[in-house]
Amino acid sequence: MSGEVLKIRAGVCDYDEETKVCTPVPCQGEIVVKPNEEEEAMGFWDFEWRPLEKPVGRELEAIPLILIPGETLWVPVKSCKNGRIFALVFSSNQRYMFWLQEKNSGSLGLNELSEKDQKLYDKMINILNVDDDDVEMKDA
Repeated sequence: MSGEVLKIRAGVCDYDEETKVCTPVPCQGEIVVKPNEEEEAMGFWDFEWRPLEKPVGRELEAIPLILIPGETLWVPVKSCKNGRIFALVFSSNQRYMFWLQEKNSGSLGLNELSEKDQKLYDKMINILNVDDDDVEMKDA
């Protein structure tokens, strides 16, 4: 996996801690994950979400983060029934929510992972050196 760049078509979500409601922001976006040049020996990764368009009436900035294997999780939000949402959760409990924007085939439900989605999930788990048993699959 070393040196590989992972790209995911995904939008960002607003998350209300009080109500626990996650609302996708209607904007095309992209996640890019690549090895961190300065800390590659330690296995750190650069993660950046960036908008690919400007939504009406709202300013969206890129979200640059550093992923530290063993300290970060990529968790599918199973309670979402009308889309495929993942939470990037740090050991500090800081979290970011993203909705996958690749369309599923007609035979899959809105919240079901396609084979491609599953491969992206597996790559993220591999990048983060996470044991599948460590990931809480119910909710982020």
